[in-house]
Amino acid sequence: ARNHKGCEICDPGKCGEHHGVREIAQDNQHYYTKYWRFDDSAPRIKTATTLALKSIPPQFRIPPSRFDNIRQYFIEKFATMMDDNLDGMDFLLEYNPGLVVIPQKTKKYLPKEATYLVSLRVTAANHCFPRDVFSDLPKPVWEAVYHTTTNHLGLALLDVNYQMLPGYDIVIEVDTQVGLKRNMTPGDSLSVTFMDYRLFVL
Repeated sequence: ARNHKGCEICDPGKCGEHHGVREIAQDNQHYYTKYWRFDDSAPRIKTATTLALKSIPPQFRIPPSRFDNIRQYFIEKFATMMDDNLDGMDFLLEYNPGLVVIPQKTKKYLPKEATYLVSLRVTAANHCFPRDVFSDLPKPVWEAVYHTTTNHLGLALLDVNYQMLPGYDIVIEVDTQVGLKRNMTPGDSLSVTFMDYRLFVL
């Protein structure tokens, strides 16, 4: 972007000039960066899908009937966590997918429909509801929702249309297996853990 004429629009130090973005001062540095909406900058969506892991038991799903009063749901789950001395909230969400095309040499070991492998973060930590839901939560509840010991890896095979193949998804407690389960002791800083899993074909 810095070396090719016409590409300044992608140079973080200059792109603001192309869009009339005002100067932003931060830490004694000055920025004119243009931040794009994801639906402006991302590739055109050809096939949309919703990824829901069947391997997450229904009792660990937030009931849709509670979406309109999710604040109270979080408070109730926090009370259950404290009463039962649990490590965290006993519900799970999956998000932040990573996707790879399954190599041809691997396909012979998989169902013929398998085209992609997707990874997902599986956790109770989320910001999936309106901002005021979280801002109005009591601080201990907010911390239990947003900071959690639970950061599982979800894996699933997808077909060419990005649909999950029935019976070919799983949730794995990777952080415990490799000794990176997050420490949530009150007063301690958050320890290192896995969060958003990314896949690579080597």
